[in-house]
Amino acid sequence: MTKIFKKPLKIGLTGGIGTGKTTISQILSSLGIPIFNADNCSKNLLQTNQNIIKTITKQFGTSIVEKNQINTKKLGKIVFSNKKKLAILNNIIHPIVLKQFHQWVSHQNTKYIIKESAILFESESYKTLDKIILVKAPLKLRIQRVKNRDQRNLQEINAIINNQFKTNHIIKHIDYIINNNENNMLTPQVISLHHTLSIL
Repeated sequence: MTKIFKKPLKIGLTGGIGTGKTTISQILSSLGIPIFNADNCSKNLLQTNQNIIKTITKQFGTSIVEKNQINTKKLGKIVFSNKKKLAILNNIIHPIVLKQFHQWVSHQNTKYIIKESAILFESESYKTLDKIILVKAPLKLRIQRVKNRDQRNLQEINAIINNQFKTNHIIKHIDYIINNNENNMLTPQVISLHHTLSIL
């Protein structure tokens, strides 16, 4: 008999670029936990939501538009070198992402769900969640992962890292930490945390 949960716990999963959030989400997904990837939702809106495309084009110019879609790499170069412009972008996209997240949650039937997002704190969406997981990894390892994954150069990676919240600024809001480095096995940490969250 399937257990029926009236309201899933909303668990945030965050960490800087290259820390391994998506790998952790994949492990949790294999354990039957629904995952909402806010960053992927944002990217999809940039490609499909005409109102957002028009608003962003007005703010950042037509040079970032190709074939009626936002070129996210061009947009990234603009916003990751300017915190004010990054805040403008987040204010355009985040309210719609948050609305889609709440709609998605209303259809879930598990003890808890995961909201994966690199900008839980920048967007202040952490305030809508019950618990927060922070993923940490050494800077050198993070940079190498992003180089291998995204083919970004070091300057682009550093610009993104410098615009993300530093751990010491957000640590008071963190409930759980996963260390994703070469010395700590990742899967046992995630499974242990899964058991903890399942009995809350």
